[in-house]
Amino acid sequence: MNPKTKSGMIWLLLIAAAGMIIHLITYNSLGFHRDELLYLALGKHLSAGYWSNPPLIGFISYAAQQLPFNALFSIRLIAALAGAVVVILTGLTARELGGSVYSMVLAAISLSCSIIFLRAFSMFQPVPFDILFWTLTLYFLLRYIRTKKPLFVILTGASIGLGFLNKYMLAFLVIALVASALLTKHRKLLWNKYTGMALFVAFSIFLPNLIWQYIHGFPVIKHMQELADTQLVNVSRLNTLIEQLLMFTIISVVWIAGLLWLFSSKAKEYRLFGIAYLIVLAMILVGKGKNYYMAGMYPFLLAAGGVAWESMIKVRRVRNAFIIGLILLSLPFFAVSIPFMKADKQAEFYEKMPQGIGLEAITRWEDGNQHPLPQDFADMLGWDELGKIVVNTCDTIADKERIMIFAENYGQAGAIDLAGNGKLPEAVSFSDSYVLWAPDTISQSKNIFIYVNHGMGDDVKSMFTRIDRVGSITQPLAREFGCTVYLCRDPNPQFRAFWLQQVKEIKDAYLK
Repeated sequence: MNPKTKSGMIWLLLIAAAGMIIHLITYNSLGFHRDELLYLALGKHLSAGYWSNPPLIGFISYAAQQLPFNALFSIRLIAALAGAVVVILTGLTARELGGSVYSMVLAAISLSCSIIFLRAFSMFQPVPFDILFWTLTLYFLLRYIRTKKPLFVILTGASIGLGFLNKYMLAFLVIALVASALLTKHRKLLWNKYTGMALFVAFSIFLPNLIWQYIHGFPVIKHMQELADTQLVNVSRLNTLIEQLLMFTIISVVWIAGLLWLFSSKAKEYRLFGIAYLIVLAMILVGKGKNYYMAGMYPFLLAAGGVAWESMIKVRRVRNAFIIGLILLSLPFFAVSIPFMKADKQAEFYEKMPQGIGLEAITRWEDGNQHPLPQDFADMLGWDELGKIVVNTCDTIADKERIMIFAENYGQAGAIDLAGNGKLPEAVSFSDSYVLWAPDTISQSKNIFIYVNHGMGDDVKSMFTRIDRVGSITQPLAREFGCTVYLCRDPNPQFRAFWLQQVKEIKDAYLK
């Protein structure tokens, strides 16, 4: 390793470590995110597939839960580590594109200061690993173009296969890369034997999940339709386009420069990456995808931007001032990216935030409306309170085998399971992957039913002799504010038949 390469690696490691420190000192400002509670549950039910996710997140969750730390720190540590790897890969990509140490540092710092980096790698979910596999795939492909070594084609295939085991969204990148190769001189990549080997590697890695999907009637299709009907219907294409800039704010000057550089005469060899970005963007806009769906493209663009700005700025002092300026101008956005404060202080911060400059997108939820907190932050509130209510309720019942706990959504179910710590019956739900584990029948010994929902439906009311309201989530900023726990006793004779019918209808609808 030559001195310049060694110096660049040292800088990348320092920047990556700084990003990890930021994430870890703020890891418990609020609490578990709704989705993190689901992924903790997946780690306790290892499988080749799940209702809304490929299996990799479950296996990573299992590994995280074996660490000698509390569950929240363990999963946030894994997410932060993924972010550190992406930072390093971004710098290395800049080097492969012909940049020096300055390009590597500028690219890595630009990513570390972006809203999308700070937000995505602060939570344990498929998104940080999706960004990682997009970045890794593009890096290996770039390495092959640069060196012509077949190993990097095979590694590209392996990265794609693992990426599909994490999030099917990687299909956008694969389609875009194939299309962009056809539009450039790199079309010959599609026909050589090593590409065939790479496809075989990718397919072999992904095959277990494909078989699982087939056996279960391809629930991913049903999930995507449900997502389109309930969430993506509220997505504005114009907002999605604008938010590509808001995810980076001032850092956008780096990735935009990178995109333009990829279409310059100096980067003809790498033009397919610029074309791929535009194709992915077009697909996301046509499909009304969420703003972060193409986040995995930006580390490469930032790396190209590092090279572009290095070629434009020749004076060392100006170069250093440019990086310092980006950092200082990014600082005000750190507080909208990571919850540095407790919930009430965070809400006050957003209330005072200037309007009319696009930042209102940060507090716009999937329903298309504005709220006091970003949806991700509101989804981190109330779970401890809910878990304690259920645990305290169960503590009043001597024989725990008589208890059945039903939660309306996976966040509630996950919070209850986490609070129960294996000492209570697992929560049952018909939400997301919990439907896979729902029992088909209820034994006669179960005659105490703890029901968790925002209200008590007439169908449930009619099934029990006695129903008591025992508590609810009181945090007004929580998305689950008002969620209530009911203690239902002495089910009537129709209850078990009713359950059998409900389970059959739901599993037939979702899994066949």
